[in-house]
Amino acid sequence: YVLHGGSDDCTYYYRNTGIERYANAGNFAVICPEMKNSFYSDMQYGLKYFTYLSEELPKIVENLFPISSKREDHYLIGNSMYKWVLRRPDFFTAAAGMSGVAGLDQLGFIERLTSDDPRNNPIRSAMGSPEVYYNGENDLKYLAKKLVDSKVELPRLFSCCGTEDFTYQACKDFIAYTESIGLPIEYKEGPGGHEWDFWDRWMRYIINWFGLGEV
Repeated sequence: YVLHGGSDDCTYYYRNTGIERYANAGNFAVICPEMKNSFYSDMQYGLKYFTYLSEELPKIVENLFPISSKREDHYLIGNSMYKWVLRRPDFFTAAAGMSGVAGLDQLGFIERLTSDDPRNNPIRSAMGSPEVYYNGENDLKYLAKKLVDSKVELPRLFSCCGTEDFTYQACKDFIAYTESIGLPIEYKEGPGGHEWDFWDRWMRYIINWFGLGEV
């Protein structure tokens, strides 16, 4: 499963990376869901995108195509998107986030939850108020701590970020937080910004790290 970033759509990975070539070389399926600007959430003012992603879509895919339903065959990669694996660690054997941050506060977006009409504000439409966001199902720090406390079997987790990426410090802060609570995430960084050249280069590394073949 390959998850697009905010303001992108389900075609971006196919149009900007070599994911199709890598899948052919590794003989694995690639599923790129269309999630709009939902922040992969069951929106407070909108549709239930997380329910669609985590419950409906896998069943549709597995019924239509000869794709495994086993946890050990499920992998996740995306831009900044840890929510699915933190809420459903039982579904994935490994997951990787590129340029990933922990929350809205790290990007200066918290004030968006209290401003403007939600119809013109995708962040508020998805997350609701600060009271709904903090310690809720869209708060990644809360989800990470909850996962550690649950003592469930954890998937392998990976994170990478470009040293010139505007999310660089926020990404480092999230890794520091996960280390402090005992959630193991292998972290790498390298030259690059918030850009497709960086993500395509590291996608190849991650596919190898997943064990899906040398690409």
